[in-house]
Amino acid sequence: MESEFLAKIVKINLRHNFLQHLLAAIGIVILTPVIFETSSLDGKLAAQPLEMFLCLSGAILFTPIFLPEQDENIRDLIRSKRTNYLAVCAVRFAYSAVVLAAIIGGFTFFMRACESAVGWQHFFGAFVTALFLGALGFLGAGISGNVTVGYMVAMIYYIANFTLKDKLGNFYLFSMSSGSGDGKLFLLAAALLLVAAVFEWKRVREG
Repeated sequence: MESEFLAKIVKINLRHNFLQHLLAAIGIVILTPVIFETSSLDGKLAAQPLEMFLCLSGAILFTPIFLPEQDENIRDLIRSKRTNYLAVCAVRFAYSAVVLAAIIGGFTFFMRACESAVGWQHFFGAFVTALFLGALGFLGAGISGNVTVGYMVAMIYYIANFTLKDKLGNFYLFSMSSGSGDGKLFLLAAALLLVAAVFEWKRVREG
């Protein structure tokens, strides 16, 4: 894909398809210190705002990647262009991941400035948690063709983590808040597999 054409795709998508979701994710960031204490926390307590609330930004950013193509006319128009449709979706996923990393990284630095005991492991753990939750939403939206279904899948799993801790094992979202942080690599691997599966399903099913 030509770099100039790629830059054009990114510019158009950022302006028309991403801005509202970015603003919603920023809203989560703004609400987090309102709901959670963020100052002078030890490592275990510092993980709570990152894992238990900021992770929702992942669902907000990744679930609607296929949203523009829910309109059949837009879908047909995009597929008539020389650029592969799934390549466009991959670009959307890539810049969403960059923005997610920036959001979580920025909030981690904010908490550090507030004298909380956070480090790279908090950033990594929170990013992976948000990515996995986003991948679930991405899966639901991609397979069903409906973004609302994607949000429902992500939220049902998120809520389940408050009651099914012992049954979720390595796929428990809030492991850092429990003092261990185990399972983050499993979540990362699962998130990447889910994303790859959705793209492959789209390639085979919709071409």
